[in-house]
Amino acid sequence: MNSVVASSQRTKTFEKLVAAPGVACEATSVAQPCAIFRFEDRANPRVDTPSKHTAINDLVGTWSKSEKRRAALEQARQWVADSFHGDDGDTVRTLRLRKGWSQAQLAATLGTSQSHVARIERGTENLSIETCRRLCVSLGINMNTLDEALRRQETLAASKAT
Repeated sequence: MNSVVASSQRTKTFEKLVAAPGVACEATSVAQPCAIFRFEDRANPRVDTPSKHTAINDLVGTWSKSEKRRAALEQARQWVADSFHGDDGDTVRTLRLRKGWSQAQLAATLGTSQSHVARIERGTENLSIETCRRLCVSLGINMNTLDEALRRQETLAASKAT
């Protein structure tokens, strides 16, 4: 409940307990105040980040401004596609990585969020036809290739779940 006071009323107990038809006996329970739990007191304490901390997205954004580093990031993503996902075949993830794109870059071309792209790649997102069209244009593939990639993705996700 939102109010601490709302949950602090005494609970009602019965003073008489019927043990058998027509036989009454004294109840052993006594009315007690409700226990109030304040979950914010049990929450994990917030840890302050170091003063020189840089978020990875900020770091990649800074690196992407340099042509040399941007090319290195693209090569690294292509290497990840071949080294770690080479046996997967064509999936949205491998198609994106082979282009050297991050999820954020694909999201920008699709006009959506990075988290949406992550759900698409995990196979947990039910895609609209418009999203499929934008994916095809962004990745430079046709609808049949996208359909095969999405089906392969579903199969991979199902095999990892078991």
